[in-house]
Amino acid sequence: MSGDSLPSVAQTGLTYVETEDRRTIAALGFRLSFFRVGERWSHALAVGPESRSPLTETLAEVVEGDPDRDDRTRVVSPAYQEVQEHAVPDGICLLLTGQSTPHHFSAVVTARLDAEGVTIEFDVADRCREPVVTLGAMYLVRLGSSDLIDAGTGRIAWEGDALGAGRLEFAADDPASVSLSEAGRRASRVQALARIVPTERTQRLLYRWRWSPAAPG
Repeated sequence: MSGDSLPSVAQTGLTYVETEDRRTIAALGFRLSFFRVGERWSHALAVGPESRSPLTETLAEVVEGDPDRDDRTRVVSPAYQEVQEHAVPDGICLLLTGQSTPHHFSAVVTARLDAEGVTIEFDVADRCREPVVTLGAMYLVRLGSSDLIDAGTGRIAWEGDALGAGRLEFAADDPASVSLSEAGRRASRVQALARIVPTERTQRLLYRWRWSPAAPG
């Protein structure tokens, strides 16, 4: 529904806005936006007043791979060319599909709200005709080491002035894992990594972002 804004989902407390080249899920000052870049759909996260543009006030954005130069057996981040909304009873769900030869990607992205914050879950599948060595999803996060409060293999978390005393988490449950590396004075790269099963033609990666705003007062 190009140009239309869907009403708030009263049962979930989430909002969903769809335009021709953007899909945005928002709650509690947190926004996940998918936006068209050429033939692909990229995505980014932002925290703060909804009047801010997710493109100019981005807190984290996916790092896209380059199929012309990358090792075909190592996926930096999945590529998506199609996005569709899918109704679920307790949240907002988007279905994504894409191809980067020889990989065929699909993902279910589900946003849910609870008493403490909002969680965005990514359930990614990579169907590949060739062996896969690495299946990951990498993000550039504009937060520095001073904001970091946890950096384990299962969860990376930040708090600080840039988050308005809220908490942002990037996590994956075993057998997946997460990693972190510095990308400058006030930035880092994080990546969720699947555990590859060499005998399988389809590899799975499950990870999530979670935003917990500061409690009033």
